[in-house]
Amino acid sequence: MKRIAILVLSAFLASFGGTAFAQDNNGGYVPTPVTVSKEKVKLNGKIYLSHVVLERQTLFGIAKAYGVSVDEIYEANPPLRETGLQKNAIILIPFKEGAAEAVAQAQAQEPEAASPATYIEHTVRWYEDLDDIAKKYGVSAKDIMDLNGLKNKKLQTRQVLKIPARGEGVSVVVPEEGREITEEAQEGPSIAQEAVLEEEGADPAPLEGAQRPNQLDSTLLAWTSRDQVDMSLILPLNAGGKVSEVNMDFYSGVLMAVKDLEAEGLKVNLNVYDLSAGLPPIDALVKDDFVLGPVASRDIEAILQRVDGRVPVISPLDQKAGTLAANYSNFIQAPTPVENQYDDLGRWVKEDFKDGERILFISEKGAGNVTASVAIRTAMAQLNLPYEILSYAIVEGRGIPNILTEKMAKGVVNRVVVASESEAFIGDVIRNLGIMMGKGYDIVMYAPSKARTFDTIDGSAYHQASLHISTSYYVDYDSPAVDSFVKAYRALFQTEPSQFAFQGYDTARYFVSSCARYGHAWTRMLGNNKVSLLHTDFQFSDDGNNNHQNTAVRRIVYQKDYMTTLQQ
Repeated sequence: MKRIAILVLSAFLASFGGTAFAQDNNGGYVPTPVTVSKEKVKLNGKIYLSHVVLERQTLFGIAKAYGVSVDEIYEANPPLRETGLQKNAIILIPFKEGAAEAVAQAQAQEPEAASPATYIEHTVRWYEDLDDIAKKYGVSAKDIMDLNGLKNKKLQTRQVLKIPARGEGVSVVVPEEGREITEEAQEGPSIAQEAVLEEEGADPAPLEGAQRPNQLDSTLLAWTSRDQVDMSLILPLNAGGKVSEVNMDFYSGVLMAVKDLEAEGLKVNLNVYDLSAGLPPIDALVKDDFVLGPVASRDIEAILQRVDGRVPVISPLDQKAGTLAANYSNFIQAPTPVENQYDDLGRWVKEDFKDGERILFISEKGAGNVTASVAIRTAMAQLNLPYEILSYAIVEGRGIPNILTEKMAKGVVNRVVVASESEAFIGDVIRNLGIMMGKGYDIVMYAPSKARTFDTIDGSAYHQASLHISTSYYVDYDSPAVDSFVKAYRALFQTEPSQFAFQGYDTARYFVSSCARYGHAWTRMLGNNKVSLLHTDFQFSDDGNNNHQNTAVRRIVYQKDYMTTLQQ
């Protein structure tokens, strides 16, 4: 099967100048030059040089400057495979007599045209001001204004600024968090220091997070481990027939993520395959850093079988695909399974509950699908919540208000958990709760996230019942980041982004960023922090076999003032 080079998306092509999706532009990325250290450290009879990692330095660049291999640096600093390079960390470089000097001499003999520029370029992002940028690069705002002919500090998003290189005539400002750390100034021991302390038999001070990976977010990461990521995207796009809107929206979101990441200095090689034309060549997939897709569990399993653990495979959309983790290594479940949503709903009731209140558990009698009912009730039982049970069939709905009168109380909050994913049943429960609220009962309702998709239920009823929902996805349109994305998406594709466009953006951005930051060990670092993006949160658990499932949920509340708010 041949790889898709270009799909017919005229707006996207105009924006990217008609390039293929195997991206190959540096986006203005200029790595920080490596200054060879002369500070020597002796450990276990071997001599090392102590190197301070600066922002935008890569492991390859450091190795090249010192005349050693990347593997030799990993061998000298085992924790690097877990953490990746950290700005201001101190790492050990194997000392080779004359190696660095030979590299410097070779570089000096290169043609004059290869000499570095006296400035680097920075593309302004929506959340940055001039002072932020000056602090980032360790220069003064005035230096940037002078070099760019700026009359004031006002900037435009995506404006390209020239940033003066540190040197003569430049007012160098070393930010507190970005200072070049010496062994005395560090808040905790570096890798080099820990090695010395271990040899001397001393106990190193705790790191207290200073040298641990920082939390990822929707802003630019420091590409401290890698500046290029190769990924495969497999979707049933059906490019030769009736195109799937859901998959195309997801794809469009991925393209937006790649566009933004490249504008921020990260090179992304995106290889796109249309599953409708058959399975992609396995030898191509296993060369990439990860595979995103396909959608359906059966198709994901087919890819997992063919790659045989040689490359991580990420499930992008199917919440039920998580069951594959039991049989395949390197499987990553991006959508939070519904079971986690049910568990969180029970915890939410537990957190809200106060002495004297009532909890009522309502389920459908004779329901064909009892998954939600069993899962939510189990979660509540494990939390030792005091609750009463009401199970009824829709045909009994007219007599339910009389039963509710016996199980509820006035003057306190009645927390009603509706453990059903049936549109008709939830609609009947809403009707009965409306009757009870009309009689003066204070009610707060909790329900599975599927209730958000029901078209036959008047949304105002959810607000009147203060509906609480634990869900995998929710877009907060009050967020500046969301507003920026929506405007950019409209401009690029001439349409509104659907939830699948948001999901494509978040999923691609999160995994590409993780891979760039942590390099070789990126899959082992997924559970390190909770990350909140536009539409999705990511917090991974590891089953011990290198299989990861997203466990993060978002809590939303339908307020009585008809606002819908994100609580968590």
